[in-house]
Amino acid sequence: MAIRKTSHARYDLWYHLVWCTKYRKKVFQHPQIKEKVKTIFQTIANHYDIELGEVSILSDHINFSISAPPRIAPSRIVQILKGTSTKMLFEKLPFLKHEYWGGEVWTGGYFIRSVGQGITKQQIDKYVREQSEEI
Repeated sequence: MAIRKTSHARYDLWYHLVWCTKYRKKVFQHPQIKEKVKTIFQTIANHYDIELGEVSILSDHINFSISAPPRIAPSRIVQILKGTSTKMLFEKLPFLKHEYWGGEVWTGGYFIRSVGQGITKQQIDKYVREQSEEI
């Protein structure tokens, strides 16, 4: 993990983020759709100076390891990613408008954990990589 920098800070902040699709609908089942979703999140991350580590898109939820400058609060990171991705998902994947006529793709809640003592970025990346649909 390299130390990143802004004009006023040096940092190495990583988070593990997870959230679900609204109603746990399994809308991201096809590999092509998963790739589009991943591309959308990468585009958003690049625009906001957020670094995506591992990304795992399952049919009804998403897992990230993510880094952002300290000026962006973790709750704001989630707000940016969820809000912007919703707009882009409706644009790029029109079938979602029929699934989510109310205009929301994601649930209101999310899980976030910071990387630090006791859990490393490598452990989170490994966990995210190994996510599968199997129970």
